[in-house]
Amino acid sequence: MSKRVTMLFLLVLALTGCAPQAKTPTVTETPPAAEAPSVTEAPTVAAEPSPVYTDWSKLTPYEPVREIYTYHAGYHADGCFEPRADYGVLLPYVGAYSVMEQYVIEAMPLYGLVTDKGELVTPPIYAGANFYGDFLLLRRGVPADPGEADEYSGGTYTYTLAAADGSWVHELGDNYHAADGFGLLTTASPDGSLDVWNAKGEVITHFDAALFDPLFDEWSAWEEENGPFVDLADGRVAYAFTYFVNDEYREEGYRLYLDLLDGTISAEPPAGYPRELDYAALYPDPELPEVEGCNYLEPISDLITGEMYFLGFISDEGEGAWHYNLFDAAGKTLVEDVGMEPLEASVILRAGLYSSLEDGFFCFRSLADHSLAFRCAMRTNSD
Repeated sequence: MSKRVTMLFLLVLALTGCAPQAKTPTVTETPPAAEAPSVTEAPTVAAEPSPVYTDWSKLTPYEPVREIYTYHAGYHADGCFEPRADYGVLLPYVGAYSVMEQYVIEAMPLYGLVTDKGELVTPPIYAGANFYGDFLLLRRGVPADPGEADEYSGGTYTYTLAAADGSWVHELGDNYHAADGFGLLTTASPDGSLDVWNAKGEVITHFDAALFDPLFDEWSAWEEENGPFVDLADGRVAYAFTYFVNDEYREEGYRLYLDLLDGTISAEPPAGYPRELDYAALYPDPELPEVEGCNYLEPISDLITGEMYFLGFISDEGEGAWHYNLFDAAGKTLVEDVGMEPLEASVILRAGLYSSLEDGFFCFRSLADHSLAFRCAMRTNSD
């Protein structure tokens, strides 16, 4: 090929883009879809969508979980517990939690009172609500440590003593529970005196603090660590016990005997009474049913019906997994996974109803058929 023809051929390649070019990085792209060949077809008619018919009567509308309770005629929003004869059976419920730094403190539930018919009697303002036979003791105040909010961990409290059915009410101030039994309840004052109450709300005997001054230390307080402690032997005599006498520790302890009839004390037991109480005879252990898989059983009584039940602790579900079941006296399972914390035993079971913590609600359900008798949202003090 001549030089002229060669030059002409290279010029044509350059004009048609076929000349050699510098290489560029390879980029993978999705090629555009090739156009379909044009085909003449008969026009099609778009099909009409088939209608869908809905029977709205078959759908259940959404209903949020609602609280289930009414208000008793004696209800006071300020928390005043009014004595009345028409409450019937009273139960404590957990209606709120105290919180600190946005964390719920399980040891500090706040209790209110409700009837077994689901009628609110008080809002949840009490740090404690305990039944002792025919008596109800309410505790109101602030604990020394919010994480240890029981009556033994200190704090500033005032107490209300009432009949279990609310028919009478007495404000105790800073006097507190010391002993109970045999239809009586004993309260102690910070100065060391004792009062013995009967089921009518009457003080039948008063023991002045001066009676104990020669024996007990000034800093001693009834029912605190190392004593003194008091226990009722029956409806006539109480036993007092302490490890410290005149600031000296006594390994065997020291006993006094209180006559509930005349308000006197003595260093010797009354005629016919033993020197030491036989606690096993006073508080015999009930016969435990045989329940497979339970680590231990704890008796719990329904103080209204008189029936005995048992809480069974079960921890065989794996490391860190445990719960309580409720059994009857024959060992039959009545309720699985009973919510225990932070409930007092008297809250768990009363008047044939058991408590249940359900998705932020405190409930009472029937032991007979598990039907719902009461439901209340558990709020915090920041709600």
